[in-house]
Amino acid sequence: MNNQELRLVWSSEQVSKGVEQIAESIIKEFGDAPLVNLVPVLTGGLHFCAALSSELERRAPAKWLIAPVFSMAYVGDGVLSEPKIEFPSGFDLRVDPDSPTIIVDDLLDSGTTLAELSNLLRQKPLHPIKIAVLVERNRKRSVIHHADFSALKADEDDWLVGFGMDSERRYRGLDAIYVRDSG
Repeated sequence: MNNQELRLVWSSEQVSKGVEQIAESIIKEFGDAPLVNLVPVLTGGLHFCAALSSELERRAPAKWLIAPVFSMAYVGDGVLSEPKIEFPSGFDLRVDPDSPTIIVDDLLDSGTTLAELSNLLRQKPLHPIKIAVLVERNRKRSVIHHADFSALKADEDDWLVGFGMDSERRYRGLDAIYVRDSG
């Protein structure tokens, strides 16, 4: 693969603006909460959570607890499997059970991973649970219908890469979001 196969969808400036919009919405909703749990879904949500948590800290310092989880739902580009979610040891010690929890991921696509993770977090019990994604696909879903916080809307089923999204474990570190051209 080379860069000619990538077509820009959202520039780094548009991505940054999206992160700022989501941070502003989260602050409005949880400004009075003393602590808020951020649960990034790794590996895809890593870049978005890093940018989002920096923006949140800038606006309201010392209230954001970060406790990542690991998940895998795709076995290849566009090949969806049952989500596998793994909680690292000590996860329960890294969250505050009396505080709101925001699941942070790069993309709301089918919604199966976010639905499964939401159910698992409710069993801990953590509540309320909200979902923040950078990109939300416009599509009907049988599970999670919409993210609570999102900035960018994707109308097509093109495979997105960059800012956490990957193709064959590559391109996650791009600071903008692209589509892989098939031709």
